[in-house]
Parts: sequence; C-alpha cells; structure tokens
Amino acid sequence: MSDDIKQEQDAEELDDLSAYERAQSSAPAEDPLVAVKNMRLAQLAVCRLKSTEEMQRMRDGLDDETNDG
Repeated sequence: MSDDIKQEQDAEELDDLSAYERAQSSAPAEDPLVAVKNMRLAQLAVCRLKSTEEMQRMRDGLDDETNDG
C-alpha cells in the first residue's frame, strides 16, 4: 500500500472519529427525571395491557359458565 493511500485512509478515519465525537458532545444529556418518567410510563402501559387481558379472560370464563348452565 502506498504512503499516499495510507495517509488518506488515516485522515478519513480521523475525520470520522472527530465527527462522531462532535455529534456525541452536542447531544444533550438526558434528564434523569425524564428517564424515570418514561420508564414508569412504559411500566404502566405493560400493567394496563396485562390487566386488560386478565379482565378479558375473566369475562370469557364467565361467558363460558353462563352458556354451559
């Protein structure tokens, strides 16, 4: 590999690295309270889904009992 090609590749890698570092440094740090809120909202969504599914199973069970009797 010639020295010119090697230098060109090194320069490209350095440019990529510096662009990545700039992008990372300009990204705002996530507020811990926002992170906790998002986590709790996700947990609440899962809980509601499970509750809805459980209520549907209970309704289906009651429907089966009334149809059998």
